[in-house]
Amino acid sequence: MNVNKPFWRRVLPFALLLALPATASAHTAISGVGDFLGGVLHPVTTPLHLLLLLGLGLLAGQHAPLNLKIPLATFIPVSALALVFTMTGMVKTVYPPVLIGLTLVVGLLVALEKPLPAVVTGTLFGLAALALGLDSTVENGRVISIARTLLGTWLGLTLALIDIAYYLSFFTRQKWQQVGIRVAGSWITAASFMILAFALRR
Repeated sequence: MNVNKPFWRRVLPFALLLALPATASAHTAISGVGDFLGGVLHPVTTPLHLLLLLGLGLLAGQHAPLNLKIPLATFIPVSALALVFTMTGMVKTVYPPVLIGLTLVVGLLVALEKPLPAVVTGTLFGLAALALGLDSTVENGRVISIARTLLGTWLGLTLALIDIAYYLSFFTRQKWQQVGIRVAGSWITAASFMILAFALRR
């Protein structure tokens, strides 16, 4: 690998890969698994969702000591309500630039490494939960099947956020580790910016 390549050339392939499924994030069947497990896996098999969750986990676990009270107090109930609302069929998907824009903001905040006021933290995690939930519509199926899938999705979203933040908290003690987290935030920001440009161009 040529380390002298411009930053954008190193990030571009990753950004293009993420941009491919940007137009549809609704549930599709995952062969070999049931409704519930398919729901659990949905957040980590949808690139835009995974990138946003990664940014949220970095933001929540970036500052020691680990305190997930406010992020979880908003993320868990809002994501649950959003997922339940998808059963009405009124919202089929979330406009991709909304998800990408949220990811860009989260990545930028991680890169800046500035502590956020509680109200800002709650609002940001609430908006992210709302977007992720509404963008996880189940395409078709019986009511009980849809309910199992959405329950799995809610669990998958919650566990992904908690796990990323929890394990990241072990790597915030040294200065170089903190710099590494900020670099990851910068990468998320750069990737989101390019994905957003491609999405808007479409």
